[in-house]
Amino acid sequence: MASDQVVPGRTGGSVHVLEVARGLAERGHEVHVVIHRAAGVPDSEAAGGVHWHRIAWSPSPRFFRFRAGPEVERLARETRADVVMERYYNFGGEGICTATRLGLPSLLEVNSPVVDHPGSAKAWLDAALVVRPLRRYRERLCRESSALVAPIPEIVPAFARSKTVTVTWGANVAAFDPARRSHAVRQELGIPAGAVAVLFSGSFRPWHGVRVFEAAARLLAARDDVYFVLAGGDRCGPGDGYRGVRLGTQAYERMPAITAAADVGVAPYDTARLGQLSLGFYWSPLKIFEYMASGLPTLTIPRPPLTGIVRDGCEGLHFREADAADLARQIGRLADDRALRAALGAAARSRVVEHYSWARHCETLEGVLKRIAA
Repeated sequence: MASDQVVPGRTGGSVHVLEVARGLAERGHEVHVVIHRAAGVPDSEAAGGVHWHRIAWSPSPRFFRFRAGPEVERLARETRADVVMERYYNFGGEGICTATRLGLPSLLEVNSPVVDHPGSAKAWLDAALVVRPLRRYRERLCRESSALVAPIPEIVPAFARSKTVTVTWGANVAAFDPARRSHAVRQELGIPAGAVAVLFSGSFRPWHGVRVFEAAARLLAARDDVYFVLAGGDRCGPGDGYRGVRLGTQAYERMPAITAAADVGVAPYDTARLGQLSLGFYWSPLKIFEYMASGLPTLTIPRPPLTGIVRDGCEGLHFREADAADLARQIGRLADDRALRAALGAAARSRVVEHYSWARHCETLEGVLKRIAA
């Protein structure tokens, strides 16, 4: 249940829904996924072993997603669902409420905070309404869920943590593979022969650290052996004051080739720019998993749980958060040491295959789903 997501799409949310659905189907389950209706694709189709149901509601803004409830209940009855799994959204809950009405077990997948962070505008609005309806509704969803999964337990209410399983996202390690490296793709991206290509991929939100990445790139503008590639965002064209290119938003199917064409991956999170991260770093680092799966040494900030995914000196290197000069120093270190890049990249590939693939993610989900459905 992810009725606000569009699949196929170009966001982390759409990748998450696609890979979880396919992963559970590959494990032998009958998977029906409710997603948002989009132009040019059928409202109902079976593809990749998954049954896709595209719906809409009125009025159309996501704030009214809960109005999809009757359609979700109809689909649950029609498909004879054994368990309902919902991707949490503040104004969602139609999957969990349907499961409660039908007496079905339910799993709430929490990827963003259910609890309010200090200074939250949402909490202020809720308090202004006196009876705190938003918090009461969110907590109701947690109480009615048979189980929850989340990247860190701190983003769910304390009363629900005993039934919450910690689960990280992952990478499709069959698609993201060093074997996809292509000289032709490097040429297409404009990477000079022999240059070290440094990649940032993502949705360019403020806390993703694009500002830090580009500032580091400008500090290295005099080096003709380093080239920067940015995949994502709404702007295409040459780098602004540095050697490189902005590709704009890319289709998910295109990203394995782009990632494998690079030599270094960077995840320069700037957590001060997102208040919710004061609760803990709950943001599942999809870009990091995909860099690692592609055999790229990865540069990121020394903040848990990132420090447990990319271990400094093992799968990559750390740099001081929001410090462009320190990031530039670490990029230069990797650019100057081919052997170090190769060793870190090989270790990164091994680690993500073993611990952080979508297959591992779905294996954990399957265990939770079987337990609550028993």
